[in-house]
Amino acid sequence: MSIISKAVRKPHRMFERSLNLYRLSRNGDRISRSIQQSVRAALKCSLTPEEEYWIDRVENLRTEMNSSTMQITRMDYGARNHDSNLKLDEMRAGVEVTDTLGHISQVASKPSFWCLLLFKLIRTIQPDSCIEMGTAVGLSAACQAAALTLNGHGSLVSLEGAASLADIARNNFQQLGLDSVTITVGNFQDTLADVLAARRPVDFVFIDGHHDEHATLAYFEQILPFLGETALLVFDDITWSEGMRRAWNTIAGDKRVGVTVDLGLVGLCIIDNSIIRHRNFNIPLH
Repeated sequence: MSIISKAVRKPHRMFERSLNLYRLSRNGDRISRSIQQSVRAALKCSLTPEEEYWIDRVENLRTEMNSSTMQITRMDYGARNHDSNLKLDEMRAGVEVTDTLGHISQVASKPSFWCLLLFKLIRTIQPDSCIEMGTAVGLSAACQAAALTLNGHGSLVSLEGAASLADIARNNFQQLGLDSVTITVGNFQDTLADVLAARRPVDFVFIDGHHDEHATLAYFEQILPFLGETALLVFDDITWSEGMRRAWNTIAGDKRVGVTVDLGLVGLCIIDNSIIRHRNFNIPLH
């Protein structure tokens, strides 16, 4: 692609993104408007002083985690790589992996922008019962918990398969002074059912783990009956593999979902029975 073509396409993409955000805001439901506000705020890094205080603290912790050379041994229950074709029982068995905490943090944690978006989503949607699937070292959970703290209500349960990472995340939450988040340790297939039952009605779920087509679809089906009248599901890494893209396309076409928003790397699903017309919005952010 020529330099001129790139120069022309960039403002065109920005115009399309702005137009689709406007259309999303006009969809008529509260969560669609909240998503539009959250995306715009994250893109502009628009924060109140109180919000900036918490985001700065989490980002300082990210710097500390990313630079750590401490060796961590953990169990990996996920798909492991983009091309793997593991069966569910193979992933359930897991594999022991040893790596530095810094590398785990860099690879497994959501980048700053996406953590900020999660933060703003919770600030604007104001959920009460939140679940995260995939804690890692706790950076995304810390952002979500900080938003709940500023909201003055709500709590988060984060599910993590590796006990060693859960210990790191708990220490990080304690260091930040966040008491609105707890961790449940174990394989998702063993822990999710009890967490859903205990926290129903659930109104916010961040699904960031496993990265497998069949597992992702199974979690979607498992979560749906426990959601409140309105809820937001956030699916991470929807383009991580061909299987994850197929899973997202299946979910995006499901008529039980009122609205889906494809942000490129992340997919959002609004559950709201009052939404009559199923709509899909394509708003790639990066």
